[in-house]
Amino acid sequence: MNSLEPKTLVKKLKLTLEMNSVDFEKVIIDLGQVDAVNRRAEGYLFSIDDHIGAMILSMLSNQRPWEPIARNMGKLEEIFCKYNHKKLEKTNPHELVYKVKSIQCGNRAINKQMESLKHNIGVFKKIEAQHDSIDMFITKYEPEKVAKILSDFGSPYKLKQIGYPLAMEYLKNVGVIGMKPDVHICRICGPERLKIFSSINNLDKIAESFKKFARDTGYSITYLDNLFWIFGAKNYGYICSSKPNCIESNCQLKEYCNYPKYVNL
Repeated sequence: MNSLEPKTLVKKLKLTLEMNSVDFEKVIIDLGQVDAVNRRAEGYLFSIDDHIGAMILSMLSNQRPWEPIARNMGKLEEIFCKYNHKKLEKTNPHELVYKVKSIQCGNRAINKQMESLKHNIGVFKKIEAQHDSIDMFITKYEPEKVAKILSDFGSPYKLKQIGYPLAMEYLKNVGVIGMKPDVHICRICGPERLKIFSSINNLDKIAESFKKFARDTGYSITYLDNLFWIFGAKNYGYICSSKPNCIESNCQLKEYCNYPKYVNL
C-alpha cells in the first residue's frame, strides 16, 4: 500500500463521500458531538440529566444502525421523561422497553439496559456527591482513563451494560473530545484497510495513533471520529463497510488501502 499524508487522506475520504452525495457536514452537525465539544469549551455545564441522556443514547446505539434512533430523538426524549433522573428512577423498565421497541429503537441488550438505569443513575449521583459535579470528574483525567473507570468491573463507578466503547460514546455525547473504538473505526483505520492503527488489539495504542493522526490533519479527534464513522455506517456513507463498495463508490482511497490485497476486486 502506498503511504498517504494524513491531510490528503482526509481530503480524499471527504471527496469520496461528496461523490456519493453524502452531506457529511450536516450529519456531523446532527450527531451533535462536535457541537457538544464547542458548548463545553464555551463553559456550558452539563447537568446530571444531560449525562443520563448521553448515557442512554450511548446504550441504544449498541450493535445496531443509528439512523432510526436519530430519526426518533423527539420520541425518545418523551419516552425517557426528558431524561429527568428523578422520574426515570421511578419508571418501570419494562414499560421503557416496550415503548423503545415500539419505535424500532431497541437492540439485543435493551431489557438488561433498561433494568440497569436505576443503578447507573445511582452511580452518577454518587459521582456528583463525591466530586462536586459529574463534569469535574469526567474532565479530571484523560478520556480513555475515565472510560475505563466507568466500564471496568470492580470499579466503584462501574456503569452496568456499558463497556469501554459505549463509555467513550457517552463521553463524546457530553462534549469530551475522544474517539470511540467501534467496529467501523477499527475496521477502516486498522491494518487490513488504511493502517492508521498497526493493530486493533490494544485500546491505548489505538487511542494514541488516532490522536497523532488528528494532530497531523489539524482536525479535532471528535470530528474525525464522526467522519470515519459516516464513511462506514449503514444509512450514511456505507462505503467502507464489512463488504466495502470500493469500485461502486469510486473510493478515492482504494489505491492506498490494504483491502484489495485481501480480496480480489
